[in-house]
Amino acid sequence: MPDRWRVKIFAVVFLLVFISTASAESWSRHYIESLPDSAFAAIETAQGGKKIRHLPHHNLAGDVDFPHLKSALGRIYQVKWIDPANHTKAKAHLDKHYKVYRKERAKSQQLKDTQK
Repeated sequence: MPDRWRVKIFAVVFLLVFISTASAESWSRHYIESLPDSAFAAIETAQGGKKIRHLPHHNLAGDVDFPHLKSALGRIYQVKWIDPANHTKAKAHLDKHYKVYRKERAKSQQLKDTQK
């Protein structure tokens, strides 16, 4: 991969992490621990049976929290996966939510444009 592409990819990941973590309201450790497993992009089991939950992006009500979704997308490459295949599954899961988010934003923008 040419260095130019690596720089571009790094810049995009950096911006996603910087912007999304800056805009996401902080969730406390207690709040995250109280979330159901379905609120996370991936769940792995470590040796000894300890459950490791990665990339929370749903709130307690089960709704996607878009700032945390964007944060999860920005942080996915920082996760130390037990099974690398889980990275692909988590990325696909988050990308699916992000496509919905982009559609909702596009609809919202169209409504704003028609109201002008």
